[in-house]
Amino acid sequence: MTRWWRRRAAEDGQGAGAPPPGPGPRERRGEPQRDGTEERGHTDREQPQPHEPRPSAGAGSTGRPSGGHITITEVTEGRPEEEIARIEISVEHARAMRAQSVIDRLGFEHPDALVAVRDLARVLASAPGRGEDAVELYQQVARTQWTVLGDRHEDTLRTSAELAAVLHETGQLQLAESAWRDTFRGQAETLGRDHPDTLGSAIGLAVLLEDLGRAAEAEPLLRDVLERRIRLLGHDHPDVLTSTNAHAAALLKCGRHEEAERALSALVPRLEGRYGRHHERTVAARANLGAVLCRLERYAEAEPYMRAVVQSCEATVGPHHDATFTARNNLAAVLHGMGRYEDAVPILRAVLAGHVALQGEDHLSTAGARDNLANVLIDVGRHAEAAGLLDRCVRDYHRMYGPDHPRLLATQEKLAWLRENPAPG
Repeated sequence: MTRWWRRRAAEDGQGAGAPPPGPGPRERRGEPQRDGTEERGHTDREQPQPHEPRPSAGAGSTGRPSGGHITITEVTEGRPEEEIARIEISVEHARAMRAQSVIDRLGFEHPDALVAVRDLARVLASAPGRGEDAVELYQQVARTQWTVLGDRHEDTLRTSAELAAVLHETGQLQLAESAWRDTFRGQAETLGRDHPDTLGSAIGLAVLLEDLGRAAEAEPLLRDVLERRIRLLGHDHPDVLTSTNAHAAALLKCGRHEEAERALSALVPRLEGRYGRHHERTVAARANLGAVLCRLERYAEAEPYMRAVVQSCEATVGPHHDATFTARNNLAAVLHGMGRYEDAVPILRAVLAGHVALQGEDHLSTAGARDNLANVLIDVGRHAEAAGLLDRCVRDYHRMYGPDHPRLLATQEKLAWLRENPAPG
């Protein structure tokens, strides 16, 4: 395995027994924030790209637990105990207190302590702005498990998968790729290619490759997962239906639009019959089919389809959910393709604002929304505003991908064109 799980501890000088971070705001150390985005196109005539929903990587996907409380009780001899105060504490405080207590009693290397710290890391990973703290804790646990249990132990590999997912979520894509590859390789060798954990890591690696703009590498991984799940579970298992949708989305990102349309046209009726028109699985597949119609420039079909998907998302997961933002982005892509630029702009402004509120200024999805809005602003002649957005994208892409990534180079080219061609008037 590579040293991706050692990086933060080496920088900070933390040992394996370092205490978990408290639940307060994290001190800024001056390092850049990591961002990410979906694939874009060329310079001055670019429309927002349809985003396909991401399949779950299967690692660290447990629901966010609730917090707790501290009870202060008065004890008087000869009288029953009386509760005089109850202090509510957040889930971060509760998990941090529990982790520190177990470490103090048993030591950091005890299995119960590692479980408690990993539980805290999971909570932090799901809290806005705490991803870097989660990475640090996961690295401490992974390093200790490597030493105590070995690099191929099932618990070590499971921690590694959760760490890979958080590295991806925080925009540290190159480290995430190393983590996913090491974890997938280790699970395949020790658990077998058919094990659910191995399949989950294959999906995680594939989603990461898609975010890196390498969909052609992701598609075979997702196809293999689909074929294995069909063989193990049968054609109608929920995991098989989810994998069918994920593979179809990969075909779409590879430009194999006709194949994607055939797969999704067969999948959507099956999902509607089994779950109903507004179920989350059905809506995800319908969204992908709408994206295919957009890529095939069948805009007259795509517009009502995508409006229906937006309505379904708003009804099922709410107006402020990531899936709803994706659906609205895809509707804007249809309107842009039809030349209705002024109709697309307010939708994309709202999508960007929604991502900022939900995930922060530096999130992968926020960068993609910023890029998409800039592309449409170019077409309506608002070059100065578009240039400001793309300047931020250039900084984000440089942090995420490095200096030579095609996405960064394309954005730099587009920004240079804008500066050389200011809008008239």
